[in-house]
Amino acid sequence: MNYTNYEQKIVKRHSFALVSWPVPGLVRNPSKIGGRPEVNKLLDAFQDGTCHWVKLTDEELLVRMKDNRARAARGEPVYVLRKRRNRAPLKQGGT
Repeated sequence: MNYTNYEQKIVKRHSFALVSWPVPGLVRNPSKIGGRPEVNKLLDAFQDGTCHWVKLTDEELLVRMKDNRARAARGEPVYVLRKRRNRAPLKQGGT
């Protein structure tokens, strides 16, 4: 799953979102949420249904995108740009 661009690649593209993320902070890769207690908390939340996926309605998605644009305007890292590829021409031969 694309955790770095969760809002754009998951929420905006597929209209699905995680509800009741149990760990402080934004949705992110479980390997980056802290130690074993945090990972267990996340696992427990998925197993008992506290944290789960929901399909957003068109209206919910529009509200979320508007909120994300406002957060990005305030400087929050909502959408992370990909690194640009180096498009330098390859050297031919040995010269």
